[in-house]
Amino acid sequence: MDFATILFLLFLAAMGLFVGLLLVMNSFVVKNQAKLAASVVELAERFGPGDYHAVLPECRCIGIAWDRQELIIGDAPSTATGISFADIRGAEMEVDGVEVTTSTTTTSTNRGSQLVGGAIGAAALGPVGLLAGGLSGSSTTTGTAIGERKIKMVRLVIRVADRVSPLRRFTFHDAGYGEGYPASNPIVQPSIEKCAHFHALLTQVIEERHNHITTQQGEDV
Repeated sequence: MDFATILFLLFLAAMGLFVGLLLVMNSFVVKNQAKLAASVVELAERFGPGDYHAVLPECRCIGIAWDRQELIIGDAPSTATGISFADIRGAEMEVDGVEVTTSTTTTSTNRGSQLVGGAIGAAALGPVGLLAGGLSGSSTTTGTAIGERKIKMVRLVIRVADRVSPLRRFTFHDAGYGEGYPASNPIVQPSIEKCAHFHALLTQVIEERHNHITTQQGEDV
């Protein structure tokens, strides 16, 4: 067997191994997608129509059950519980422990125009714009610097009327012991967008309830 034939056989073996790895990875992705889809279906069956999201590998879940007027959160679809809209006092979107956007029962925001800046930034520039806009209220950090920054954790912190457990946290992305990824990286970008999505929904819930209470108080006077 000559050298060229050996190289050709090695090439075929390498290609076979590569294709095999691709098939395994594709099968893994398909199974994960099916697992997430099943989790969303289970949440809808338990709590009714809503906006639900699950995170691998444990399928931790968060959602808004509109008919029940509840925030749904839990370590798994089967153990998730509902929190009444009436008990939600505030919500903060945190990136590596820094509050990017904040909403409270009085519809105010921390650091001046964080919420507005974050919303405009997200619409104009995507996740990088969200971070740059959200941090601009108290920081001179530029959009470029934010885009290059390695992000390790993205989570939503919800404050509720519960003296035992007043804080509920849901982590959309956690790099663990890794160094993290830039905001525009396809690994972390969907997590930033999904966290911003649920923060926006909770902001609407908080503002609508605040306006409803204010209207009722005005009618009672």
